[in-house]
Amino acid sequence: MDRKIDDRTYLKYLLPSLNVKDLKEICREYDIKGYSKLTKEKIIEFILDSQSEEEMRELIKNKEISIIEKGIKLALDKIKGKDRENISSVNINIKLKEVEVSFKGFNWETNAFILINESNIENPERDCDCNIGGSMGFCSHFWVCFIISLKKGFFSIKNWSLTILPEDFEKNIKTIAIKEYSIGKNGDINDKEIKIIDESSADSILTRFINESITVYEGTITEIEEKQSDFQGNITTYYSIILDNAKLGHKLKKKSDFKKEDLLHIKKLTIRVSESLQKEQTLALGDKISFNGKLSKDNLLGIIVKNIRKIQKV
Repeated sequence: MDRKIDDRTYLKYLLPSLNVKDLKEICREYDIKGYSKLTKEKIIEFILDSQSEEEMRELIKNKEISIIEKGIKLALDKIKGKDRENISSVNINIKLKEVEVSFKGFNWETNAFILINESNIENPERDCDCNIGGSMGFCSHFWVCFIISLKKGFFSIKNWSLTILPEDFEKNIKTIAIKEYSIGKNGDINDKEIKIIDESSADSILTRFINESITVYEGTITEIEEKQSDFQGNITTYYSIILDNAKLGHKLKKKSDFKKEDLLHIKKLTIRVSESLQKEQTLALGDKISFNGKLSKDNLLGIIVKNIRKIQKV
């Protein structure tokens, strides 16, 4: 691979992905002294100032693939809805070949930007709010933007030379697609809503509905489990129910907006039903049900439908 930037600059992009413990281990491996009280940023500079060109090449050889693989894996987890951050919005400027992606965690947001095309492919313009990306590092947010740009055809993978890529990279992104949807929040009709999804992952497909009101038109109960949650000493009993072959979509304001082709077909869907609603409905295995609720991402239960007030058997 013919990388155009020098090894020192490349290491400045790679090393921010490592934590302080890993960076100090590098110092010990290369017998670098005087790093113990330095901040992460200072340790990186200290390592680069202390190494010969040969040592830099060796460090890249030893660390590059593991750093790149970890960043790409985290990016794929975000796309599949398996990470603590959700992809909350995607904006693509086709003319300028710019990609902006917003990510949302429990109580934080991260924004990333990339402009990559055949003219700047050797070192694309990029930025990110996170600590790694803020140093031009290859954070997971960068790799999400990278994958979107690649899928949109803004550059050819054969011309990418800035980093190595895992041997299975193209295989792992084969099922990832960029989709545009016309139905927005609360049933309003939007001009365009862009989502990146893994078509082989149900969780990824469902992430477009996170924190939105949905209608489940039909699903068959295959599992019912009584559970309890403890919040500040208050015990709440509820039921975790698994539906097979659920058909769902945004909750619509008008029945006339319903389009059968817009429905998602989910093999398995988890819903949370209150104790009082279960007693009222006496839901049982094999029941086919329909209801409105809100799709949420729970740290323990994963993607789940909550806030269900009424259930109809169909």
